[in-house]
Amino acid sequence: MSATAPSATALPTLGVLPVTHVSEHGRPTGYDVIVVGNGALGSSAAVELARRGASVALVGPRHRPYAASTAAGAMLGCFGEVTTTLVENTYGQTKFALDLRAKDLWPEWLESISGGLSDGRDILTANGTTVLLNSVGTAGIDTDNFHAIRATLEKHDEPYETVDPSDVGWLDPDPNSRPLQALHIPGEHAVDSGRLLLRLEQTARDLGVTLIDGHAASVLGDDGQSRGVVLEDGTSLTSGQVLLAGGVGTQTLVDSVPGLGDCIPRLVAGYGVSAVVTTQDGTQPESVIRTPNRAFACGLHIVPRGAGRVYVGATNIITPQPMADPVMGDLLFLLECAHRQTRRNLWSSAVSGINVGNRPISLDGFPLLGETPLRGLWMMTGTYRDGLFLSPLLAKEFAARMLGGEPELDLEPFAPERAPLGGMSREAVLDTTVEHTLATGYEQHWNVPTGWQEFFDVGLKPIYAQWAEELDPDFTPQPDLLAAARMEPQIALWLKTYYDNCRARFGKPGPPAADSVGDHVRRAAELLTATRVTTPRADALTLAAHVLPGEDPDLDAPMSAEDAQGFWMLVGRRAGREPLEYLTGRARLFDLELAVGAGVRVPHTRTEAMVTEALARCGSDHPRVVDLYTGSGAVALAVGALRPAAVVTGVDVCATALDWAKRNAEGLKDRVEAELDFVRGDIAAPDLLSGLDGTVDLVTAAPPNVPDHVHLIPELATHQPAGAIRSGWDGLDAVRSVAATAARLLTGGGVLAIEHYDALADAVIEIVRAAGFEAVTSHTDREGHPRFVIARRAA
Repeated sequence: MSATAPSATALPTLGVLPVTHVSEHGRPTGYDVIVVGNGALGSSAAVELARRGASVALVGPRHRPYAASTAAGAMLGCFGEVTTTLVENTYGQTKFALDLRAKDLWPEWLESISGGLSDGRDILTANGTTVLLNSVGTAGIDTDNFHAIRATLEKHDEPYETVDPSDVGWLDPDPNSRPLQALHIPGEHAVDSGRLLLRLEQTARDLGVTLIDGHAASVLGDDGQSRGVVLEDGTSLTSGQVLLAGGVGTQTLVDSVPGLGDCIPRLVAGYGVSAVVTTQDGTQPESVIRTPNRAFACGLHIVPRGAGRVYVGATNIITPQPMADPVMGDLLFLLECAHRQTRRNLWSSAVSGINVGNRPISLDGFPLLGETPLRGLWMMTGTYRDGLFLSPLLAKEFAARMLGGEPELDLEPFAPERAPLGGMSREAVLDTTVEHTLATGYEQHWNVPTGWQEFFDVGLKPIYAQWAEELDPDFTPQPDLLAAARMEPQIALWLKTYYDNCRARFGKPGPPAADSVGDHVRRAAELLTATRVTTPRADALTLAAHVLPGEDPDLDAPMSAEDAQGFWMLVGRRAGREPLEYLTGRARLFDLELAVGAGVRVPHTRTEAMVTEALARCGSDHPRVVDLYTGSGAVALAVGALRPAAVVTGVDVCATALDWAKRNAEGLKDRVEAELDFVRGDIAAPDLLSGLDGTVDLVTAAPPNVPDHVHLIPELATHQPAGAIRSGWDGLDAVRSVAATAARLLTGGGVLAIEHYDALADAVIEIVRAAGFEAVTSHTDREGHPRFVIARRAA
């Protein structure tokens, strides 16, 4: 490829180069390696290359305009950055594997750049990281990301501690933004980015690196080989190895070589604002305090900086070009969030400095790591917030590769020239884009009538779907880039051009890989959330486990088309509010698995409390028991399992319910040793089981008990038999029948246990007393709601 400037004499690509060229400014112009970019990545690479004996020029203006490194909070951690989209994305997992390698290098790295004066810990500014889950964001992002952080910590055996937010020192948020949960990660610290860069600069100088205060304007190259760079002042620096580590500024150099960037995803700017605040009371937290990442951006983070100062960060807005000055709205938003969510007296504190940085973000959202098609020209970028954190790891890896050593890391997925990296289906991208778009509003406390909120989800998705199709029929950008391109025509044009070039070079993408079980579960949970199912993710997981073999499905495994069809059929029924137990055909009481389905009421685990208390009151080891309104036979079977010597009769007026009860008795005959039978009959009939009058030790009942006029959720009101749920205008018709029948059947001192609608406890007590019972007591279920009454038949 030809370059835009005249080429220099060809030079060897390896080995220490004798410096024979000198510019008019008196500095050498020939080097083994030229590193463009003096942020954390470039400076670290220059240091590592020089340590290995290379002559190195490090090019970059000393004041580092637009740089991400100078504006960074410099948090040294990867677990606090975890999101659900990261762990569910194949390429995200690959990048996280690099983060895991990097985290262990920092203690030795800091010591190595401290000139023997310290162990490097003196530039650490925080002792660990505390992650807060507060009430500001949205559950689908903040809560899920918080749980993803904890799950990833546990997966990798990284120490952490669950803490009470009220015990987090220094924290004093606005009561409307108080944290709900917190965890502390003792191994994730932070450094002062300014002091880090100074130490890297001094170390580089001590190692003989030539520091060039200026901009590189273009790349020299011919015959497919890089030859160096041309500076803005016209000076040509020559080398067969050039490393572009200049963040967003790298794009200018790629553009200087015609055709080079056709299939290299272009770098755009993740413009962000941070601030340094001198606190009013001279205090600062001991650790980093941060929220999970949220709404197309990083989470809010407070980093101690010493002398009563804290770093407050950071916003993230994708823009076509880097920005040098803060946008007022972004600055106000950041400062509002800081005092409201972390410490109220920040409102009265002094803003000592405002930082503007521009993170490099490629058009497919992943880093550019490796050699370009122009031999000897390398690219090294971070993405979002991990460039500084990865700098020691990438510096060592690139130094080895560029000087002929063996690579240790698998960087192939992130090679600069590539087809767009995805890792998410278009459907998942659209769902995530909608979710994060709305979350930006909730984070800023927009005032939207609650009843309107559900319409935004429904309305935004087809808009983004149409936009994604307009951008490209085959390729889909990451969610933040999809949203940004809709507002920035230049980014949209770059995406379209990149996609066209990649299609011509690599062909259309193959059929999308089968979505993983986790992908299906996530989308199902979103649908169930929209239809107001109370436990959407748990239900989606249960349905996946029901469809797939094994008790605990692998969320990372692909789901076959056949399994997906069965899964989504069940999800659709659950979205229609059909009871989960009807869909799986199973319910549990104690450790008994019961078959249930249409025509029978679903037993609830709260009934376990009544059964346990009733048997505790019934002293006989071989009691005669009658279970009224037996339904699926759940209570009768539980009593029979817990008292093997009992004789139990279940009664119900509904033939369908009795069919389910008999089916369960047959299925559990190896588990239930008690003598058991089921009888059809009207509970209110005066001759029901008349042969047992005065002989029964225990009567149990979970009768219909909801007043006819009470509004119920669709699972109860629409799908389960009304005769098993409702019981007259006051909800007490069945209770009256149970009390009268139990009074006749029970022996003197016999026990009645009757479940009831929680609001009717007092009325049930009166009915039971009036029927001739004594020692009447009201009891709560495991959730603390008044749920059943226990009484004794008067002698």
